[in-house]
Amino acid sequence: MVNYFPIWLLIAATCYQTFIQAQLFERGNCPDVNAVPDFKLSEYTGKWYENRKTISRFQNSMAQSCASVVFKETDGKLTVENRGLQRLTRRNIVLNGKARHPDPSKGEFVVNFFGNASYGDETLMILGTDYDSYSVSWSCIGAGPMHLYTLWVHTRDPNPTPETIDLALDVVKRNALDETKLLMTNRRNC
Repeated sequence: MVNYFPIWLLIAATCYQTFIQAQLFERGNCPDVNAVPDFKLSEYTGKWYENRKTISRFQNSMAQSCASVVFKETDGKLTVENRGLQRLTRRNIVLNGKARHPDPSKGEFVVNFFGNASYGDETLMILGTDYDSYSVSWSCIGAGPMHLYTLWVHTRDPNPTPETIDLALDVVKRNALDETKLLMTNRRNC
């Protein structure tokens, strides 16, 4: 008789790994969204302030307030630095990652934040940006009959104008994503 326990254990571990990496999940495949065409990496690099997001993979260990991300390109290498304040201790948290930009014509990156292959690489798509005031980014993982995703709105200014937020939310709507699942990032006392 075949012992299926190790196989089921592996499947359960894989599912658990997937579910902790992206918190919002829905039935069906990942929606058909498009990364920014003719992407200009040199204009995109720099600091972006998190304005709102869906629940993200770093929710428990990463910043809950005052979150920001910095994209840097140095000697042809792209790095990503997430910063913020941990919710309970208010201590600074920094999470560094490496990114690849496989197709320079598209706003799509492959990012690894832990330097650990067991976490796997995550594809991050820039759905819309004007490079100067807002950016909308998206990550989605197919998981059998469901998909798991994270959606972010970042701005160059920590206190953006309502017009800037409207431009970003228009990108969300154009991609038929649910803006009601976005949670405002706490920026008090930053």
